[in-house]
Amino acid sequence: MKTIIKRIILLITILSIWSISARYTNPIFIPSPLNVFKNLWTLILNGEIFVAIKYSFLRVSIAALISALVAIPTALLIYNIKVIKDILNPIISIMRYIPVTAFYPLLIMWFGIDEMMKIVFLFIAVFVYMMPSVVLCLEEINQDLIDTGMTIGMNKFQTVYKIQIPASLPSILNSFIMMYGIGFTYIAVAETINAKYGSGWIIQQSSSRGRTDMVFMAMIVIMMISVLFDTVSKNLVRRIFKWRYLDDQVN
Repeated sequence: MKTIIKRIILLITILSIWSISARYTNPIFIPSPLNVFKNLWTLILNGEIFVAIKYSFLRVSIAALISALVAIPTALLIYNIKVIKDILNPIISIMRYIPVTAFYPLLIMWFGIDEMMKIVFLFIAVFVYMMPSVVLCLEEINQDLIDTGMTIGMNKFQTVYKIQIPASLPSILNSFIMMYGIGFTYIAVAETINAKYGSGWIIQQSSSRGRTDMVFMAMIVIMMISVLFDTVSKNLVRRIFKWRYLDDQVN
């Protein structure tokens, strides 16, 4: 209850500062909250916002899923095979510093301006963060669990699917949720060209027409989707893997 009250106070404070700033600033730079939420309500009534959310959600979801399907098996290979670890570890370290947006012009040349380019761009945006994160999740596994498995006769492959995957799965899912949110931070870039639909497309079209109020509205929608997905998904993970969070419940 105290947490909810604190969040409400924080929200009211932000809206108050925003309203005061908008009153003394040109609307082209800072629109009023009232105008922004009026636009949101209008798009809710005519259904346009739901179409935009659907397209953005599908693009990010496909890219994040492909990223997970590539990152998790690769991370398991790195964790279990020393030769692969020695080869790929330096690349993973470099991935943390890759300027993802620098790929955008290249991807346009390679894949054109259709959906494939957007999915590949979002895949790269999510993968460069997910890959190191999944490796870290595996490295956090208690080595005693694996040693015990080997002692009772498990081979290397059995320890992977009976110990490593179950022990790291809660952390990997939490990483996936975080990377999914990162995907939404890049959606505005992915949908700037030939998108036709999507929250990023609304930002691009509105900014080109000087509609700052619509830009703010689309940004708020992206943040709301990310926060909602993050909250629901993390609660679901905690319910599925109750054993992983027993200490938190006791405290």
